Amino acid sequence: MKKLNIRIILLQFFGMIFFINGILQLRLYSVSEKIICLKNHFPNQKLECCTQLFPKKEDVLSFWPGVYIWIFFALLIGVFLIAYFNWKNKLSPLNTIIITILFYILLRLKFFRREIVSHLFRPIRTLLFNDLGAQYLFEGIVFTTIGLVILSLSIKTNLFSSKKSLV
Repeated sequence: MKKLNIRIILLQFFGMIFFINGILQLRLYSVSEKIICLKNHFPNQKLECCTQLFPKKEDVLSFWPGVYIWIFFALLIGVFLIAYFNWKNKLSPLNTIIITILFYILLRLKFFRREIVSHLFRPIRTLLFNDLGAQYLFEGIVFTTIGLVILSLSIKTNLFSSKKSLV
């Protein structure tokens, strides 16, 4: 069993941030019509689009929790991926535990609900696309791919070996 490696933990941490945010953006894409309706017409709920998408007032109240539950699903998938990668490469289980604790703290601080990472990339997506649904789809695909690439790079142990060759 290898020792705790801070570089791997940091790489997995940033990979998970992109992965979770990408999954959230893909979920937002799947309900983008409702989000557009809520952003544009929420004070005036008597419009046809709002009554068609949200037949009851309770549907509006249960909408956002149904979207944000995907943050938790993405976290579970990511933690299982990290645990598998760390187990497969015989890394310390403390790596997985530390990542899980850090993401629990981020969830409590509502880091993903505030879309902090998305705000940094918002000018790029608005420059490329006018439609909010296309923006969510683009950002979701890009962030999920970046997250998975970073997570897969974190298991390449030869990138982080501290031994120097004496050739």
